[in-house]
Amino acid sequence: MGSVLVDSVAVGPEAIRFAVRYGGNVHIGDGVRSRRQQDGTASTSESSREESDRTSSNGDPALPVGQDFHDLRLLNEAFLALPDPAIAADDDLIVRAVNPAAERFYGIRADNAIGTHIVDLIATESNPALTRDEMIMGIGRVLAGDTWSGTIRQKNADDQWCDLDAMAIAISSSEDAKGLLYIARDITPIQRAAREANDRTEFAAAVLESLPGRTCVLDTLGHVVEVNRKYRDQGPTGAGAKTGPGVGDDYVQWLGTTVSKGASAELAELLAADRADYRAEFSTSHRRKRMWTEMFAVPLTGLQPGAVVTHVDITTRKNAESALTKRATHDPLTGLPNRVLLADRLAQALSRATRTKTQVGLLFCDLDGFREVNNKLGHLAGDKLLVTIAKRLRAVCRSSDTVARVSGDEFVIVLEDVAGREEIEEVARRIIEALSEPMELEQGTAQTGTSIGLVISSGVPRVGTRTVENLIRDADSAMYAAKEAGRGRYAWFIPEMRERPRDRPTFVQAIGRLLNR
Repeated sequence: MGSVLVDSVAVGPEAIRFAVRYGGNVHIGDGVRSRRQQDGTASTSESSREESDRTSSNGDPALPVGQDFHDLRLLNEAFLALPDPAIAADDDLIVRAVNPAAERFYGIRADNAIGTHIVDLIATESNPALTRDEMIMGIGRVLAGDTWSGTIRQKNADDQWCDLDAMAIAISSSEDAKGLLYIARDITPIQRAAREANDRTEFAAAVLESLPGRTCVLDTLGHVVEVNRKYRDQGPTGAGAKTGPGVGDDYVQWLGTTVSKGASAELAELLAADRADYRAEFSTSHRRKRMWTEMFAVPLTGLQPGAVVTHVDITTRKNAESALTKRATHDPLTGLPNRVLLADRLAQALSRATRTKTQVGLLFCDLDGFREVNNKLGHLAGDKLLVTIAKRLRAVCRSSDTVARVSGDEFVIVLEDVAGREEIEEVARRIIEALSEPMELEQGTAQTGTSIGLVISSGVPRVGTRTVENLIRDADSAMYAAKEAGRGRYAWFIPEMRERPRDRPTFVQAIGRLLNR
């Protein structure tokens, strides 16, 4: 059979069906009209219509003319104008048409491609690799009526692998003229952008996972949008999974409930770009254990503003700090506040008394007979005696009162919000009674007592170091007056006591040095 001759380099589906039906290939030519003029055939439309009902002189079916030919050319022009590579093949998968976009993409000429097997032209990269027979079998299913589409990788004219969004469809349903049309769109830039975005997402996720604490990411409304594994497994406070706001939950609201409304307000300011960062420390309880968390939030910048909030367990550090603070402010033997903390507590009590128009009582206790216990039973017994005395003093006083050990056998008690002298004297009598009871120790029975000096103050407009030092000095003077009066009793301070010379380096002098450093 002869070749079909039309005006275009490559043609559309109707031309392919025509070529397939009549057994010819689609080639470039000088036009139907000029070919027929060379053969001496009529050129008028009327004679063409008559010719359409007849066969050619060599037995081939006649070419379409008139409106049929116009439609054929219109479809051919549409095929040529496709911006994406398009290839048409017959039912033997032999290429019959290639559009210019395919020529440019594959770096081939249509006249060289036509007549080749389509599998040789559209070889793809796949994993696992497909054999030629497998590709032919897959394409053959399209001829049976299936439609195939998917993303594949093919080499372009520059021998570079490209990502293509491809599809193959049957272009005829008649039994004697089957073929397929393959169209592919180069989506390499889109896929590259998607891979780069995915790489950035994976990098961001890796950074999130590598952060040292339990970290979450918030949007501008304060809702959690992403968390790392530590946060997911331990929660923001380290109490365990699902113990804090998860993805989609309102973190700002949780912070206001768990920490304070002030904390949530400050974080909201950060989310509104009204502050550069936010840091806070807070404690929570889990299984009767106090846990400390340091929270640090910094704003996110870019197209999606928000904040990154990191939570670090600082329980060990806080416990160490607490231990150091206690060591610096508490007596290591009895656990009572020492002179440093006493001075601070007394200054605060006096300031509160000034504001609330109340009074503060000060009791200076010195043990009677403690040296004899030490000499008789030993220093170990003396230490145990001091521990027991500390417990008895705490039992007599209120939890809001301060009981401090200021030297070997000297204790000072601060009573806040007292009604008057009678209340202070009642406490002094209970102390004398409690400390006069014999104490059974491993080394033997210890018998002691105490002498107490009393001072009352209504506070001062301006509390200073001299105020604290003078009050303790006055209580110390009253205590010595009680000792001189016979021990086992209390005495109130009176101004005349300051006139008595006393050659003793008391802890009051140490308090003075401490407060004036």
